Amino acid sequence: MRIRAVVALAMLLLLLLLPRVSSAQHFPRPRIGPDPARPAPLPGRTPEPIARALAYRRLRLSIESYPLVSYVQSQGLSADGRGAAWTLFGGGTRAEYRATRFVSATMDLTSSFLGSPVRVHTAELGVRLREERSESRVYPFVDARVGYVAAFNAGLGTFSDAPYGYPTPQGAYGVRYSRGFGGIAGAGVEYTLTRTISLTSAASVMRSRLTAHDIGPGQAGMPNFGMTSYRYTLGIKYNPVRLFTP
Repeated sequence: MRIRAVVALAMLLLLLLLPRVSSAQHFPRPRIGPDPARPAPLPGRTPEPIARALAYRRLRLSIESYPLVSYVQSQGLSADGRGAAWTLFGGGTRAEYRATRFVSATMDLTSSFLGSPVRVHTAELGVRLREERSESRVYPFVDARVGYVAAFNAGLGTFSDAPYGYPTPQGAYGVRYSRGFGGIAGAGVEYTLTRTISLTSAASVMRSRLTAHDIGPGQAGMPNFGMTSYRYTLGIKYNPVRLFTP
């Protein structure tokens, strides 16, 4: 009986110790990848040139000023209705607001007043298709605008046609004032000089339809006529940036 009791006690102790022994002999499986309980180490410090570039934010609004050269063809601005053409010099100002990465809204005010007896002034609204500025220096663009056009002769019927080839006899009529609307299409390129300054060059064509009003005796010429202008600009563009500091 004692032997049986000893054997039974030994088997009971073996059954109690068997789970602990088996767990002690269990080897953990290797883990692939970082421990999810430990966060990944932070990257090193951002290089100074990259950090400085990321601190600047370009504003959506830019301003451009440019000289303007126009070659104007029209019949209605002459007294006898014959075709006439002049080269005019002037200037303009453009405000541009970037709406999306590739599209900007533009507003132009131009004035051509040198080189001929004709004065032409415009107010134009439109869009410019151009990629947003990044690391590149050259950005081609395309313009499409509509404009209000005002044109008139420079004198009060006292100038002669000799200096400009303007076919209007001395004192034929007073002032011919014409106004109407036109469409403008053009293309050009922008070259960045600094972070805020760019050089622009563009060529465009403006086709307008005008209605004439004569200030003087009678109707001297065509009351309604078309005018075509071939224009070239070379401008300086300013686009401010803002510095964000942590």
